[in-house]
Amino acid sequence: MLKQLVNECVIKLAIRPDGPILVKSGIETVSGPDMAFVRTWRDGEPQVYLPGSSLKGVLRSHAERITRTFNETKACDPFSKKGPTMSCGHRFERRKKREELNNSLVYAQSCPICRLFGSTWYGGRLATADAYAEDRPPGVEQRDGVGIDRFTGGAARGAKFELEVVTSGTFVTTLHIRNFELWQLGLVGFLLQDLKDGLIRVGMGKSRGLGQVRGEVRSIRVDFLGPQAPAPGNGTLTLKGIGSLVPSEMADAYGMVRPDEVTVTFSGEWQGGEGHIRHTARFTDEDFPWAALGRRWVDYIQVYERPLEMALERFTGGA
Repeated sequence: MLKQLVNECVIKLAIRPDGPILVKSGIETVSGPDMAFVRTWRDGEPQVYLPGSSLKGVLRSHAERITRTFNETKACDPFSKKGPTMSCGHRFERRKKREELNNSLVYAQSCPICRLFGSTWYGGRLATADAYAEDRPPGVEQRDGVGIDRFTGGAARGAKFELEVVTSGTFVTTLHIRNFELWQLGLVGFLLQDLKDGLIRVGMGKSRGLGQVRGEVRSIRVDFLGPQAPAPGNGTLTLKGIGSLVPSEMADAYGMVRPDEVTVTFSGEWQGGEGHIRHTARFTDEDFPWAALGRRWVDYIQVYERPLEMALERFTGGA
């Protein structure tokens, strides 16, 4: 979306295991455990890490769950090809056979989750970096598992397996939300709060006691670029979503909220001013206006309705 950057939010996030976690490697081992923890070569040695794709996946899944508490059809199912929760990507695939689609239409008619996280037709606003160990990489523990015989209730013959888990350490990652609408920051705030509370699990074996983690927001930076960038004054700052930073006709074409602004108390560090291209506000987690942004998310999702063209697509012909 767009060929320019008008705003960006960068969140530094620390993730700590609150029990055993396993993000399984897709590479089979010859003599090692049956389920090995994913590793990458870093600083001259193989290290365990949390892939950004895995983190983004669990965040998206939790965001879908939050959204569907308002109404099942407000968030698509990215793997569904039929029914009221048919994925946005599949709907667009069917529509392209009958009409010409462009970037603005795809964004405007995507569900809120695809707007933020992306789909097969759209890259999304949120990017998640790989999470690496903050200090010395934690070691892995090897544990045994066994399948249960459904008839006897005992161990099934030949069903023993080994798995690697990580139980300690701190993994640090960065979330980038570019060209954001304010309601999108509000949704991210709900996700981060649930991560702090240990309500989001990572990796495999979630129903078997694995995957419990807790998050900590280390820092938040919000950048504005261009002539419409705000400036602090009298202890306040007006945060602007993309709908207030681009021409009105462009905002309307993309279906953005307009105007998209909220004035908040600001006592953090500010870099910018006349002659600067980038204007930067720095916040701590405690000072960031999560409550005000959270209200923007709730207000947005309560009135959101799937565009008629997308709602009717489930009834049209085609696979």
